[in-house]
Amino acid sequence: MKILLLGAGGLLGRYLSREFSGHDLTALKHQQADITNTGQLDELFAQSWDVVINAAAVCDFDACEENPDETAKVNRDAPLDLARRCATQGSLFVQYSSDYVFDGDEDRLLTEADEPRPLSVYGHQKADLEKLIPEICPRNLIVRVSWLYGLDGKTFMSRMPDLLANQTSLRTAAGKKGCCLYAADGAYWTRQLVESGRNGLFNLVNPGETSWEEFARTALAQMSFLGLAPACKSIVETPYTQLGPGWSKRPRYSCLSTEKIASLFPPGPRPWREALGEFLTEWKSVAASRTV
Repeated sequence: MKILLLGAGGLLGRYLSREFSGHDLTALKHQQADITNTGQLDELFAQSWDVVINAAAVCDFDACEENPDETAKVNRDAPLDLARRCATQGSLFVQYSSDYVFDGDEDRLLTEADEPRPLSVYGHQKADLEKLIPEICPRNLIVRVSWLYGLDGKTFMSRMPDLLANQTSLRTAAGKKGCCLYAADGAYWTRQLVESGRNGLFNLVNPGETSWEEFARTALAQMSFLGLAPACKSIVETPYTQLGPGWSKRPRYSCLSTEKIASLFPPGPRPWREALGEFLTEWKSVAASRTV
């Protein structure tokens, strides 16, 4: 397949670049292709693509709240433009969404059939994509992810090994429940969906309810088991409701069901603790090479 990957320099984009390397892949970072630049897109779409994967986004929650119109250019308008271009070509368009499309009021696993009720600007931007892309592009694959982490990522969970390795105490927001996703698994399951010709909306996480504080405690225990000798001796939990008004726009409970993808590819994605273990092994290998 001839595949165009946009946002290849981001956290998920880097793992996608490796995962799809066996295909005829053109992987472009933001500096090489800005998805808001119609002139650059005109040049790219002068050729035909079997699949277009958009991994570019503004994931900074506060930036979206402070600059809704500006961030919408990247998070909503540009993906809809890509969807139109893919519809014209008959390409499969792959777009990522978020658990932030939900309000978090119900303590139950959320499925692809549940109606989005976003609280935040970021959540509304993603909910718009889930609604509008299928109306624009018949061949679409929307992958809804949550709490993404991986090597060299900027997210709190991505930075966890470095924080635990170097700080004697770690402060974390507490009280939010959700699911996490190791970016390597996100890329792997995206490839499975693309290569099998799937269309539509899919939840994609490493199964199992967790929280930021539980993730931190588990990472600390696993690092000790791996002989990484973390400096951290205590994890201080601060209820997320005490962290300011912006936190009220984050869903309190946003655990995603993976039953749909597991029914197609049994048993489905691996549990989150297992995925975390592999991430820490990857981090250990890279950390060792950096100290040589």
